[in-house]
Amino acid sequence: MLLLLAACASTPKVPLTSPRWDEMPAPVLDALCARLQMDAIGNGSPVAIVGTTRPLANPQTMSALALVSRGARSSRNRIAEAAADANRMIPIPTEGTACSWQVIPANQIDRHHDEMLVELSAPMLHPFASRQAGLFARVSVGGQGASWYWVSLVPTGDTWTVSQVGVLVQ
Repeated sequence: MLLLLAACASTPKVPLTSPRWDEMPAPVLDALCARLQMDAIGNGSPVAIVGTTRPLANPQTMSALALVSRGARSSRNRIAEAAADANRMIPIPTEGTACSWQVIPANQIDRHHDEMLVELSAPMLHPFASRQAGLFARVSVGGQGASWYWVSLVPTGDTWTVSQVGVLVQ
């Protein structure tokens, strides 16, 4: 028995790395779509979505994430690394997803001032929770009056799975 415990204790844990997707996976969009429909957003008409991830990780969104993480603490380095990952730009394809999305270029956001608009960050390791990752989703009407969501991801083997989409309070 003692030998088994020693063997388990000496097995090094592989450090978790942020999801490094080349593009946003459809299940992430499908989970966000389901949550938005549950919140009565985007029912019946296409929702405008920016076609690439946006730099949404900032001090305010990180503070909001800390609050929903029950005030967990993290190092400045870990927060900075997470923000850098989240602020990468990757494409967001919408073909084959459950919602009807209207993809718009980031430089045309101001032309959609009277429409529901979704912006996503790239995924990052959760700086306040171990063995988790996620991404920010900003839902607004033309960039005003935003609601913020956290799309929580958990590792399952070599992939990441959406565990929930929760509301962030700012």
